[in-house]
Amino acid sequence: MEIGIQWPLVLFTVISGAGYGVLAATGAARLAGKQGAATCKVALVVAMALLGVGGLMSVFHLAHPERFMAAIANLLSFSGIALELIGLALGFAAAALFLVFASTGNLAGEKTLAACSVAIGAVAAFLQGWAYFEVAAQAGWSTPALPASYLFTSLAAGVLVYAAIAAAKKEDAAALKLTGTIAATLAALAVVAVAAYAAALGGAGLLEGAATAFVVLAAVLELATLGLAAWFAFKAPALTIALAGVLVGVGGSIALRVLMWLVASYQYSFIWDAAANRGLYLF
Repeated sequence: MEIGIQWPLVLFTVISGAGYGVLAATGAARLAGKQGAATCKVALVVAMALLGVGGLMSVFHLAHPERFMAAIANLLSFSGIALELIGLALGFAAAALFLVFASTGNLAGEKTLAACSVAIGAVAAFLQGWAYFEVAAQAGWSTPALPASYLFTSLAAGVLVYAAIAAAKKEDAAALKLTGTIAATLAALAVVAVAAYAAALGGAGLLEGAATAFVVLAAVLELATLGLAAWFAFKAPALTIALAGVLVGVGGSIALRVLMWLVASYQYSFIWDAAANRGLYLF
């Protein structure tokens, strides 16, 4: 029987995943030397906001949200959830320090944090999918294509958020082209990852009904993200194109995550009871 879509977790990974994408894009642009000071600062504030709001979404998944400190107390378990929380903390800290160095003109600190931001953004986005990949009991989750899909859908959407900020701040053509090219590359990888995930689900006999519809939806939205990112990079680096890319990119991220929950199942009634009370224990 189906577990049901866990919307707080969907929103957690979509919102904070986009935050990791913004953080990584900010770092990459800074390392490439194609970024204005105002763009950098605004992007880092946006990244912190997305990571903070995303983190709050995860709390609402608990049957007793006020007990979230218990999860923090178990960080050294290095479980899937612990790694997600560690990634969230490191991402927020990196963005905050990066902002401090950018505001004080510390060039060495900026470059160091820019490199850290790229690494943390990519790894943390991957770990959000890895947390579910570790659940071997779920045939629809235990495939490498799932964390890869999380990684590329999150980063593609986040880089397009950065592209929108850069366009709004009127960055030069070279900077906008670089950002659009990165976004298009990530969107192309997202299409491949979603296709691989669909193939894995089909091989496991899990593609039927609504799951099939969401595979198609995720693929179409990621293809649209790719098209808009490429248009931004090579034709019209306009704010409206970037915002349209953000919209479909976020839609693709949501569709992929909904698909994951649609193919999940449970065997015992106590799991259903936990899910109904927003306290589903999967890890």
